[in-house]
Amino acid sequence: MRKIFWIVLLFPFLTNAQNEVNIQFNIKNAKSKSITIINGDYTNADVLFGERVIEVTLIEGKANWNHQISKPIFVTTRYQDSITKEYFSYAFYLSPKDHLGFSFDSNSPKTTVVIKGKGHRNNQPLIQKLINNRQSLESYEKDSLPDNVLKAITVRNIANQKTLKDYISENRPTKEFIKIHSLYVKYFPLWTYIRFKGNQKFNIREPFMRNENKWQVIEDSLTNISPVNNKEVLAIPDYVYFLPSYIGRIKERLWQHHELLKEYYNTDTQQEAVEIFKEDPENLLKEKIINKHFNGKTAEFLYGILFKYAIDKKEDNLPEIFSRFIKKFPLSKYIPHIEPAIKTITEKRERKLTDKMVLVENPDSYKTFDDVLKLIKGKTVLLDMWGTWCGPCRSEISLHSEFIKNHFRNKPLDYLYVANHDNRNETKWQELIPYYNLTGKHLLASPELTKDIMTRVKGQGFPTYVIIKKDGTFELSKAGYPMKRNVLISQLENALNN
Repeated sequence: MRKIFWIVLLFPFLTNAQNEVNIQFNIKNAKSKSITIINGDYTNADVLFGERVIEVTLIEGKANWNHQISKPIFVTTRYQDSITKEYFSYAFYLSPKDHLGFSFDSNSPKTTVVIKGKGHRNNQPLIQKLINNRQSLESYEKDSLPDNVLKAITVRNIANQKTLKDYISENRPTKEFIKIHSLYVKYFPLWTYIRFKGNQKFNIREPFMRNENKWQVIEDSLTNISPVNNKEVLAIPDYVYFLPSYIGRIKERLWQHHELLKEYYNTDTQQEAVEIFKEDPENLLKEKIINKHFNGKTAEFLYGILFKYAIDKKEDNLPEIFSRFIKKFPLSKYIPHIEPAIKTITEKRERKLTDKMVLVENPDSYKTFDDVLKLIKGKTVLLDMWGTWCGPCRSEISLHSEFIKNHFRNKPLDYLYVANHDNRNETKWQELIPYYNLTGKHLLASPELTKDIMTRVKGQGFPTYVIIKKDGTFELSKAGYPMKRNVLISQLENALNN
């Protein structure tokens, strides 16, 4: 009984040891003090909501990295020469119990790689030609038709097929390796073409829109050959990174083609679908897309992505979406990572307007920037040009507003928030002011006023921040986007001191 007891007691530790992977780095002529490791197991809750990138310290070019895994995963190592600043990347396919030795000469890394140890048959240099096949398609960015780029992708994938065939013949990798890399080759045309197509409408705009159906026909044929709803492909980092952008492209297409909305909202009429869509063309629409095109593990992952990128940015309807999510996936490991934020959002919704949140009366009477300057005459003011519809605006408010106000507490700095393109969103506007605790003055701008202010301050988009001084002079924020908060604070301090 005593032996059985000790075996049971030690079982978790034995299991961890059995699942551990190890890479020993040995870099000759190393000119860097660290090597970067990127975990490709992106659907894992701790990776999706935690740290995906870690730095491992090199001591005289040597380091040892250990990690616990329960299934094969892709891991990318990245070495940057501290003198030339050039990067050398190497992708590994690691299985539990793999113990690899990875060495190269930093003076010529691509030709000096040596992989030894358990798992070496899955990680020889030849496979990098497949995994790192990132040749530019820039030469096709002026094409209004998809034929040439599709041909180029097809030729490239034929090369991928040959690379994989040669690799299998030369190295005799594991069955799991062959299966996942065969899926990589199969799905490569899908994600490569759809990514290119998604950018093409911005590259050439009108010519693309004129031929959009021809581009879409090819996308549809590729998704028929390689269904997007395939949980096995979630093991491939390239595919996992592609899926959120795929959701975004469908969303953008629905923005342009309201006649398609009825398929997603299950309404009796197109007009009814359009009205529901207008209430939230971001989070709720993404949920509709996920539910129409995906299920199982893939849908769970895409819900996770929805929450990850909406929290602290555009948080509309997230508690309601979360409620539906936990009913679909009650055992999801994403829940503990999401739930605290949902609780905070729910609490912030309960906030009400206070006397420190002043809504400027008769907003239509403000036609020009000069009218606005009269409103705040004699004061030092931070002007925030934002919109309820603007994700970056709301993200910057979440990240910086409270910090800036705490920094300038008890100092004569006022705040003016001008909401732009929000004339039809007055209810949402009045809800978000207390939601973000935006103490200060609030003006709902007409299109005429928005145009005049942005022209005068030379603003390029939203959000735009302007520092207005007591004497009525002003300067555009130099903090950029994403905001370099210390830069804006320095500008504001100079304005107050001068």
